[in-house]
Amino acid sequence: MKVKVKAPDKWMEGWDKLYRKMLEEEDLTELEGLHVHYPIQQLFWFIKLDEDEEAGELKAVELACGDGRVACYLAQKGYTVEAVDALPSAVTLTQKRAMQLNLSHRVKVTLGDIDTWKIEPSSYDLVVALQCLQYLFERTMPRLQELLKSVKPKGFFVYSGNILPHEPTEKPIRFITEEELKDALEGWTIHSIGTNVVRRSAESTRGYLFAVAQKQLL
Repeated sequence: MKVKVKAPDKWMEGWDKLYRKMLEEEDLTELEGLHVHYPIQQLFWFIKLDEDEEAGELKAVELACGDGRVACYLAQKGYTVEAVDALPSAVTLTQKRAMQLNLSHRVKVTLGDIDTWKIEPSSYDLVVALQCLQYLFERTMPRLQELLKSVKPKGFFVYSGNILPHEPTEKPIRFITEEELKDALEGWTIHSIGTNVVRRSAESTRGYLFAVAQKQLL
């Protein structure tokens, strides 16, 4: 089944190729070493848990779960995780990783568009959007607001996305700037927000913005 999304087919095919290659790996139990894990790891500093402690029976959602590492990492910490991705290869890969880690009971994976997938207000203790909202283009900011509304009071929002510098793309992606993110998080406790620049190759330098924020009681 093919899910229609806003990202160009060429980009989706590239991610699909990566996930299909990863599906050939026998051992999918390694969860460390991915740069987008940094704000996820920060999250557990702010909810005051030790590395060996579980988060408890809390409900999380991750949009564009990709290779499933983040969803499984959260499940290891005790979250019940809903993971959503538009690629069947990502869904299968996340399910396979969860099974190898004995986390299938904590990770539910859904095939769907991260923009049109229904998300109710005040329904999650944790919402994770890593490197995905920018590919919604004109829907990036409205979807951000919808995600923020879906966080329960005292719940957390974890974000990462690209900013400049970034090489031009076939269809210009919609960067969320640090100022826009801070404005969207007005009234929240921003535990961490920052940027960094990564030189991926001699021809490619990319900027990143990340944040961990907590919604206050109404």
